[in-house]
Amino acid sequence: MKKLEETFLDRWVRRGLIASLGLGFTFPYFRLLNQVKVDNEDLLDALPRQGVVFLSNHQTYFMEAIAFFDLVYVRKRFPMESPYLRFSAAEETMKKNLLTTLLTKAGGVTFRRSFREGGKDVKRPVDLDGVAKVEEAIAGGWLLHFPAGTTKKGAPLRPGVAQLLHRSKAVAVPMRVSGFRDLLVHKQIPGKLFKACRITLHPPLDLAKFYAEPYHKEAGAALVAQLTSLLAEDENEP
Repeated sequence: MKKLEETFLDRWVRRGLIASLGLGFTFPYFRLLNQVKVDNEDLLDALPRQGVVFLSNHQTYFMEAIAFFDLVYVRKRFPMESPYLRFSAAEETMKKNLLTTLLTKAGGVTFRRSFREGGKDVKRPVDLDGVAKVEEAIAGGWLLHFPAGTTKKGAPLRPGVAQLLHRSKAVAVPMRVSGFRDLLVHKQIPGKLFKACRITLHPPLDLAKFYAEPYHKEAGAALVAQLTSLLAEDENEP
């Protein structure tokens, strides 16, 4: 089973990439040329530095993930390894080019989706190695996770998120993003200016009872419905 492994060089490459993104991209693009507003950002201060998963709707491949890294390490000035922030991503997405490879080095945790690849619906067994890496990332720090598994508008949340939470016993923080699609000039290429985006952090879910009892599909479905009410996008949303 594959694990997340990091060498001394990997750690410093990651530090350099995050610092470079902050100075060369996120500060001018998210502060000066556009506006990213964050609601309830003080919630981050009270969270443990390990065992936390942020569950977000998904509008672009990378913009909201980069904005969240900017929030944690640039705006809030948390140490690079406390928390150790990562984001989950489809394996095929992170192998597309040099940029995606660098973003993986910055904190990407990849897995093979069982339901979609290359923009097409597929059916295949769950990637257990990928799931193990996701759970390891949660145990060792903070993970930004996208339970819809796609940037398609109105996509339902995948039911596996309830099982992931039950196995990891993570502190689960719903995170709603809006406006990030408006930054794209073509497909996943950013470039539009003077747009307003928003990140809204919700208080951690009360999952004590859900975690204390054996997993049941009914309880999992109820949890997914609760998350859907907080995260799922309307098909008419920009």
